[in-house]
Amino acid sequence: MLRLLKWLALALLAVVLFVVAVWLVSRAMGPSAAEREALALIDAPPENEGRDGFAALYTVARQVPEAEQAGVLAEDVRRFAATPPAPDGSPPPWRSALEDWPDLVATREDDPAWCTLREPGCLERVRAAPQAYAALLERNATLLDRAVALAAWGHFRNPFAVRFDTPLPAYQPMTRLATRDAWRFAAGDVDAALAGVCSGVLQGRRMVEAGDSLIGSMIGATLVQGNATLLAEMLAELPRGHALPARCDAAFALPLALEDGVCRTMLAEGRFATGGLRSHVTTAVAAEVADRDWPKWGARLLFDPERTVARGAPKFAWYCGAQARELIARDRPLRDPTPPPSRWSLACASNAAGCILADIAAPAYADYGLRLQDADARLRTMAALLWLRGRDGEIDEAALAQLPAPMRSPARPLRLDAVAGTLVTALHERPREGPGGHAGNWSVPLPASRLQAAGAPP
Repeated sequence: MLRLLKWLALALLAVVLFVVAVWLVSRAMGPSAAEREALALIDAPPENEGRDGFAALYTVARQVPEAEQAGVLAEDVRRFAATPPAPDGSPPPWRSALEDWPDLVATREDDPAWCTLREPGCLERVRAAPQAYAALLERNATLLDRAVALAAWGHFRNPFAVRFDTPLPAYQPMTRLATRDAWRFAAGDVDAALAGVCSGVLQGRRMVEAGDSLIGSMIGATLVQGNATLLAEMLAELPRGHALPARCDAAFALPLALEDGVCRTMLAEGRFATGGLRSHVTTAVAAEVADRDWPKWGARLLFDPERTVARGAPKFAWYCGAQARELIARDRPLRDPTPPPSRWSLACASNAAGCILADIAAPAYADYGLRLQDADARLRTMAALLWLRGRDGEIDEAALAQLPAPMRSPARPLRLDAVAGTLVTALHERPREGPGGHAGNWSVPLPASRLQAAGAPP
């Protein structure tokens, strides 16, 4: 029996020494070369063109004079940086300097709903309650004018410390401008309405190209969708010879700088994700160890923050590589075919919790690149619609066959639906049911198609 116990003790010691050796080797390995390269790309300061308008965007919903906007933003950046993240992920207890200024958002219980940019039919909505919308727009006129002024800025770079609880600016006023443009069109101010929706498209494409943040780019894609849909609905009710404002040429000029926009967007999201892991998750793990009265080094046994962010970095950097750019150039769905790294690798032996955490987040980003590709498809579709509108003769298959090359996609050709009187493109984003959903394609009415249906000459 004594001999058996001796052998069991030796075996247990061998297992312990083996586990310790594996852990030490794993910890000594560090991130792979690909992970280090990807993380360096994420950590590099972003390069932006044009003037930064984040202060104007951040204060857009408050009555802050232009001369005071930068100061208000700077004060909030200071206050936020001085407030550490809460271990449980709850909002930090800090007070924004914005609260010292009057709110420009004026709402009432009986207000009609603002138009939703992911659904058609804004014209019908405002026509159904013109007086109610007139009152709503009048009360919010200052807010909407400030939203229009945001078009003067080249990009919106968030200067707050990068954490999961980083303050976000008020994008919503930009999405409400389409309601005012629809009301103006319905009220007979046609040219102002056309100029407004083209400005909305232009604002959206600039936000996609700038790639300041994932949410900013998604708002940009939504601005493109909603304003392009509304413009097509307006053109369906106008004669084909009605001149368009000059800014419509810029709004639908091809190509969209999608490759750079996607890259910048996903790197910006990578900075957000890595910043959150470095701040919130590290703080939460440390708090958990303290609550359980474990030694501080206990948090390092199975969780390494830098190894964790390095493991997740390639999924963001992939969008800047040659494979992603080729898919964009061919208009093929932007999906990373790289298999996920194994959790049973030696690298995870000393970072098991970090590997699990990094892998959980990976699938959440799969659809965002597709939405940006669909914004590009919508711009291309509208450019084709305007080209067809401007030529002589019928808008038919023969005319569609003559589209210039930049308006064509090698993967999803445009389609005329003669019965519905629409121009249709397929979408890469997965079909979604419910409000704002789609069945896998996007369609817009043909120019003058609703005017013809009403019996008026085109």
